[in-house]
Amino acid sequence: MSQLPPLGADGFYHPSTEAEIIALVQKANNELLEIRCRGAAHSLARAIYTDPGQGELPVPNVVSEQKPPKGPNLNVMFDQYYKLNWIDPQKGIIEVEAGIHLGYDPEDPTGTSTLENSLLYQAFVKGFTLSDLGGISHQTISGFLMTGSSGGSLMYSIDENIIGLSIIDGLGQCKWFDKTDEEFGALVLSLGLLGVVSKVRVQLTPIFNIYGQQITYPTKPADCPIDLFGSGTPGKPSFENFLKATPYTRVLWWPQEKVERVVIWEASRGTAMPVFDPVPYEEFAKDSLLANVEQLLASILFTMLGNSKIGVVWKKLRPSFKEFRHLTEQSWGGSILAKAAAWVLTFILKIIGFVMVLFFMTFKGLLRAIYPFVIDILQPLTKKGNAQMFMDYTYSSLPMDNGANDILMGTEFTEIWIPLDYTQKAMQLLDKMFKEGKFEATGYYSTELYAGKQSNYWLSPAYQRDVLRIDFFWFSTNEGNPASKEDFFAQYWEALRQENIPFRLHWAKFLPEYDFAEWAAYIQASYPRWNDFMELRKQRDPNNIFLNNYWSRHLFGKDKADLKSVAEAHSELLS
Repeated sequence: MSQLPPLGADGFYHPSTEAEIIALVQKANNELLEIRCRGAAHSLARAIYTDPGQGELPVPNVVSEQKPPKGPNLNVMFDQYYKLNWIDPQKGIIEVEAGIHLGYDPEDPTGTSTLENSLLYQAFVKGFTLSDLGGISHQTISGFLMTGSSGGSLMYSIDENIIGLSIIDGLGQCKWFDKTDEEFGALVLSLGLLGVVSKVRVQLTPIFNIYGQQITYPTKPADCPIDLFGSGTPGKPSFENFLKATPYTRVLWWPQEKVERVVIWEASRGTAMPVFDPVPYEEFAKDSLLANVEQLLASILFTMLGNSKIGVVWKKLRPSFKEFRHLTEQSWGGSILAKAAAWVLTFILKIIGFVMVLFFMTFKGLLRAIYPFVIDILQPLTKKGNAQMFMDYTYSSLPMDNGANDILMGTEFTEIWIPLDYTQKAMQLLDKMFKEGKFEATGYYSTELYAGKQSNYWLSPAYQRDVLRIDFFWFSTNEGNPASKEDFFAQYWEALRQENIPFRLHWAKFLPEYDFAEWAAYIQASYPRWNDFMELRKQRDPNNIFLNNYWSRHLFGKDKADLKSVAEAHSELLS
């Protein structure tokens, strides 16, 4: 066995070689411990990490949880394993280690991630890119693939770039697989349950720029250029046809009464011109300080709306003020004077924020009454001829949400993937629910709509079908568990089932936290190659070292401790 890397003070192992990763897997297998690997922590924490040790508390089940649970199980971070090697610079073939980030990750707790060492930037300087990207590019390539993440396009997909990977099974055996191998479709998206990805081989796409616009329209049929809820009319496409015709797009739907608008972001590819003066997409104000103030005010607004007690609101806002101060220090250069000025500005905003919280939490009805006017300031309708136009490098503006700070604008969601030909039925159902349920159904945040191209990966929610993807946003400071039977997301899951609209859920986002056995059966029945995947899992993880309690509940319908044996686990999955 190769020498083990030491356990870091942060609770993670930080391997720097493939041999060290193999040694960690062998240790877990020999000692019957769990081993799980994290990327950028953009999945729910319990989907990422191992179970805690006996008597220890589990990690909060939130996104961007940076600390693993305490205990003997092995949690691995790849911040020392992120090299990129050019296999064929002319054809754009590279081989990358599992820890390389797609883009810069501003929340990397080790500070290792930079724009310059990211996959996208290193590809960019050589004249290449990836075919599609998600709304952010903070993720590691292994995390992005393992969770089935995707960009908003029916024409392009990162799937076409992935041509091979090496992966270490539960016995510590490392092997390469490529697209010609039958198991490839199972391994690329396997939730960390078939092994630890070590390296990925990528066939890059020749570089292109993106050209696009963002316009905010009312949802009223007379004013919206898309027939959101119908089959389309001459000159006005149905929403399904709009998604088919637009190379890259996403729509933010604000369905609340007296708000009722959609923010349409759309872009297409263009030639990478030799002389190019980019105009980046700006999600917030162009000035970084104003953008951070805007996000801080939004954090205050949504935290007040999502909680019932003044003290709780103020406590939950502390990280936002701390983050604002940190960002301001950075933008002003980080000198002693900059830190002092950032402290003063943050203190002033704290006073303003405290007055706002005290007043509006005392008169909560007034806050709800002025909500439409506040959203109109934050997300105004676009005046004719004033669309936000952008043209930019792929790595910079195709991930259109990179400008949103994970703390100031902490957003969690369930992501529902519906067959594309059910788009009209699904949109009509949501419109009805929003109008009848009002804030109980709409919440105070937007709902994101975009598409996904069909995939051949066995556990992809887009397996063998194009999809409409619906993200029901939940501000991370809201009180309650949105995935419980009585809370926010359940109304959508249950309504879709009742209306016989088939759907699959994004693995890295919220899954139902109730009726586990019933939902496990639903999930299993949704994937044609489920049994094939589980038979492969039986071979690759005979001692269940990659399985934690979170995945046991969602795959088996019961706690891992309630499984009598490894054999029972696999037989139940195959039943």
